[in-house]
Amino acid sequence: MLKKDYEQALLIFERLYDIRTIHLKIMEEKLLPLYESALNEFPKGGKPLYFIREKKLILKDLNKQMRFLGQFVLHPEKVELNLVKLFEEYAWLKDLLDHHDAREKAFLFPTLEKELPDEQKKNLLEMVAMDYPDLNLRFDL
Repeated sequence: MLKKDYEQALLIFERLYDIRTIHLKIMEEKLLPLYESALNEFPKGGKPLYFIREKKLILKDLNKQMRFLGQFVLHPEKVELNLVKLFEEYAWLKDLLDHHDAREKAFLFPTLEKELPDEQKKNLLEMVAMDYPDLNLRFDL
């Protein structure tokens, strides 16, 4: 954005949007059910509801940013560009994504790593790779 290559910025953000949307879908549909079945009681900060709430906030913010960038690229004369406000909104989104990633690393992934048998982990990773071939996922299993 700062280089004023707005079309390139939109392409990069679209890729981020696609990857994050897929990530959140995998988390909710595949990982959280396994996480919930692995634990009888959830640690403070690791309740499944927290992951779902963060997902909603992230998607809401990603959608807002996609709409803005799309409108700005298509109709720059109709959209006011306030770089300070835009930077603050992107900083908020980055903080939200970082917070979500930290929650996954602190609770979700260690629990699944510990509780799932190796064969189930392998099957899960292969299934995700097949479901989303555009991600070009590679795993060292």
